[in-house]
Amino acid sequence: MKNLFLSIFFFVVLLIAGCTKQPVVKEKIIYKTKVVYLPCKKEKQIVSLLEEPKKLIVKKKPVVRKKVTKKKIFILPKKSVRFFAPKRYIVRANHTMNFMVGYNSDGTVFLYLEGEFGVDTYKEFLHYLQSSSIDFKEIKINSNGGVLASAMQIGAYVYDHKWKTGVDREMRCFSACSFVYFAGRDKSLQGESVVGLHRPYLPNVADTPSLIRKTKREYIGYWNYIHAPKSLYDEMMDVDRDALFILNRKNINDYIDVTLH
Repeated sequence: MKNLFLSIFFFVVLLIAGCTKQPVVKEKIIYKTKVVYLPCKKEKQIVSLLEEPKKLIVKKKPVVRKKVTKKKIFILPKKSVRFFAPKRYIVRANHTMNFMVGYNSDGTVFLYLEGEFGVDTYKEFLHYLQSSSIDFKEIKINSNGGVLASAMQIGAYVYDHKWKTGVDREMRCFSACSFVYFAGRDKSLQGESVVGLHRPYLPNVADTPSLIRKTKREYIGYWNYIHAPKSLYDEMMDVDRDALFILNRKNINDYIDVTLH
């Protein structure tokens, strides 16, 4: 009676579970996992893990962040200094700045500047480039100086765009002009042309020891920006405002690499 009751109970359970016959247990080991199959109308899969599968450890490559280098920006000193060569060195009139196209002996072109660096010379320089159809890569200058701020702005442009600089035959590049000349990636000097340097100064302000020290501090930033030699900077800063340190084909390569023609 007891066995009959258990059989009926088990049959009812099978009907509720959806199985129509006595389950036949089948086992299969799949990657350390015991899989038990119950053949019913609705096949069920009972899985019991014999062992926790080992987790696959994937070593992540370290994230290398690209170093973002801020582009150096040349910042002008607060005052637009007028930086003229001493009068005894000025041979010819040198007032407004003129822009022209020059031609080398090999047929290549260059931008030729002749005159004085004024307050608006940099703006005029940019306007000339924008209105010209020529892609200049070289600049040559004949100038006795002028407003140093304009010269440094043009010099920074020359350096940033990897232009060449030169002083044409029998010409001169004095005072503020030298700040453009030394910004060239490649520099040339032709014939008896010369480059002249002296310490920047304010025309109506006397040179005091403290002002001289301040001047030396102010312009070293530009000098470093164009990667000009520190030895040349020191030499320039030691030249009195009424004198001029002349560089020509005989001595210029003692300070900086220049191609002589």
